[in-house]
Amino acid sequence: RADGLHKLTTTLAATYGTVVVEDLNIKAMMANRRLARHIADAGWATLRRQLEYKTAWHGGRVVVADRWFASSKTCSSCGAVRPKLPLRVRTYTCQHCGLSLDRDLNAALNLQQYVARSGRQTLNGRGADRKTTPVVAGGCEAITPHHFGGSDGDRRPATADCNTSTR
Repeated sequence: RADGLHKLTTTLAATYGTVVVEDLNIKAMMANRRLARHIADAGWATLRRQLEYKTAWHGGRVVVADRWFASSKTCSSCGAVRPKLPLRVRTYTCQHCGLSLDRDLNAALNLQQYVARSGRQTLNGRGADRKTTPVVAGGCEAITPHHFGGSDGDRRPATADCNTSTR
């Protein structure tokens, strides 16, 4: 499971600039005896944690949809919300506009609109749509501020200029 989660989150973070996850009520979902073992085995907390730090590495972001956002019950076309939608109903059909499509596709479209309302999104996982500041090679990055010299304890204060030598 750990290997699968790492591969999935790495692929998602590298491919997409914005990843949307829903803040689900896992405790309530565990009350369903038929799904409890599968939900517990999925490792959703680990998935979310890995997505958050890996998207940051790649210049993207994770958007967390509110727990009470009805992504499955809301029509992605007209915005009408159904009061109930049992899990066994796999096709969403809007009673107002007549839209009919897969339940998960409808939820995905609603989450896409949720991100669009929340603000700017990155176009890809590598942050290529953002400007980066140029860095001059040969700077302080090769030297750690706490250990500048050999193993004999030759140290300089962290505020010292990295281009000056102590020898």
